[in-house]
Order: sequence, then structure tokens, then C-alpha cells
Amino acid sequence: MSKIKDLFESGKIKSAFIPYFTLGDPNYNDSIEFGKTILDNGADILELGIPFSDPVADGPVIQRAVARSLKNKFSFSEIFRVTKEIHRHKKDVPLVYLTYFNPIFHCGIEDFLNQAKDSGVVGLVIPDLPFDTKESEVLFQELRKRDMDLIHLVTPASTKKRIEALKKTSTGFIYYVTSFGVTGERREFSVDLKERIRFLKETIQLPICAGFGISTPDQAGQISGYADGIIIGSAIQRIIEENGHEFPKAKQALAEYIAKIRVAIP
Repeated sequence: MSKIKDLFESGKIKSAFIPYFTLGDPNYNDSIEFGKTILDNGADILELGIPFSDPVADGPVIQRAVARSLKNKFSFSEIFRVTKEIHRHKKDVPLVYLTYFNPIFHCGIEDFLNQAKDSGVVGLVIPDLPFDTKESEVLFQELRKRDMDLIHLVTPASTKKRIEALKKTSTGFIYYVTSFGVTGERREFSVDLKERIRFLKETIQLPICAGFGISTPDQAGQISGYADGIIIGSAIQRIIEENGHEFPKAKQALAEYIAKIRVAIP
């Protein structure tokens, strides 16, 4: 059983809190401390972004974070070092990478997965990976050999046929994109969000975690009433952006925000 499946089936949580931030923003050593702070204040799963030059699914806040990160010297050894340090701090919390396929291909699929698993990563979210390609099938098979999860994204535009087809290579949970467009904080969500999530859960038979736009405790509390998890990225990244030049201030602001969201999720 994968670590993510074990978490959702343990009965310990009603809805998981899944924070996200980009590794290397503003530098890799600060990322270690940000990761520890997030873990200490209530993350059930932590999603770590690998910086990439063309983050097509991300909005302006995360794009700027990626740009700041890439001003540092990028290396996979540094990515895995930082990940391993975060994992070492609290080994019972599953770590997930959000990355694009190009970095994985560049590193080599098997080498990337071996190092990711060794660093504590148990699943991948890959926004630009079509589920029905040879690359997707190969990656899924390699992940399955390592007891790691391939977490697919489903959007409001995904057809029933596509959703049914996703079942073949979906494990861990489904990342449900709550609205059209890229990542970013939003004030409102579609009125049929609850029904869409219920339909997905019945169709795919996996936990459904909602992301893209959630930022406030009220939003997290409301949506967690019917979603199996809440994913928050841009609001966290904004805290780092606004306070990153003052590390103690950024760390404190992160701790306070994560704790508020955690309390709001039952």
C-alpha cells in the first residue's frame, strides 16, 4: 500500500491539508526551513515544486517564484538534498513533487524516480503529461514498481470519457482543478463544485483533492466539507514572496497561515 493510500484509509483525517511551495525560492536552504515550518504546523501531505522554465499550469505568483528560484544554480542533486532534509524532519508526512515532464526526461525516468524515492517522495503531479501516451504508461509502470503514485489532474472541462480512461493510471488521489485557467487565489468557485467532486469520487474511486484558487480559512473549511483534501499553493507562495527577504518574518508568517488553514479543515 502506498503511503498516500495509507493516509487516506487510516481514518485519522477527514480531509487532508496539502500545502505547496516552490523549492529554491528564495534559496534552497531557506526552502528546507520553510518545509519544516509547514510540516510542523499541520500539513498532511506536502507538495514540493521543482522549478522549470515553462510552468504552463501556474499563475503569476508561482511563475515569479519559479523565476526567483531559477536565479539560483539549478541541479537535481540540490533538489534531492533539500527534499531529503525536509523528509528527515517529519518522515510520517508524505512528500509529493509537482514537476513538468521535461525535467524528469532530462534526468532519466529511472534515475529520477530512484533519487526521488530515496529523498522521501511518494508521488508525482505532472501537469503537462497526457495520460494516454507511451510516456505516461512507462512512467506509471516505473512508479508502480517503486510503490509511488501518479496523481492526475482533472479539470471542469474533462469529459466523462476522459475521466473514465484516467482510472487506468491514477493512484494516490485526484488533483481536481476547481476552476478554469492557471493557479492563483480566487474569491468564488463554481456553484456545482460539490456535485463535480462527488461525481469524480464515484467514478474514479479515489480521494478527490481540490486545488487552484483556495486561499482563505473560510474557503478551505467550506470545500473540505465535501473534498478529501485541500491544496493551497499561491497563497503560500505569496507569503514567501512578500517576506522572503526577511527570513524570520517569512517563517513566522508561514507558520501562522498554515496553522489557521489547519484549524479550518476538520
